[in-house]
Amino acid sequence: MFKRNVRILLAASLLLIVALVAGCGGGSGLQRVAGLSATETVTTFFDAAKNNRMEEASLYVSAASKSDPKTVVKFMTGQSELTQIKNSNIMSIKQVAQQGNYAALLVTTQEQNTFKINMKPVGLEKENGEWYIIDFDQIYTNAKYKVLQQLLANI
Repeated sequence: MFKRNVRILLAASLLLIVALVAGCGGGSGLQRVAGLSATETVTTFFDAAKNNRMEEASLYVSAASKSDPKTVVKFMTGQSELTQIKNSNIMSIKQVAQQGNYAALLVTTQEQNTFKINMKPVGLEKENGEWYIIDFDQIYTNAKYKVLQQLLANI
């Protein structure tokens, strides 16, 4: 009788472990925070990038920007201002314009332990109800972003 109870307990334990492992496996588990405003999208991206959570930060960048070879090269060579982000704090983010599915923001940052202040225009596109950051160079090379170019020209 005791052996039978032990076997049932072991089988149940093994089944529970297999179920837990199967439920926890697969994918990175990262999910984009839904329903963010344009300014919240930039803040969330900035916080993730600053803390070296690049996979999470990429959730807030448009698919077109992530698939652009020039953008990938910039990130891989460190020319994407990631070093500046990691050593800066956001002072303010102001949405200066919005037209349809495009928004132009002005992000003001201060480099840590200095008085250096940087102001950077950021363009976003709304896709399926969510805001995504567009690579700045792509805004000026892709005709699709003509409206965004005009919005950023007013900053």
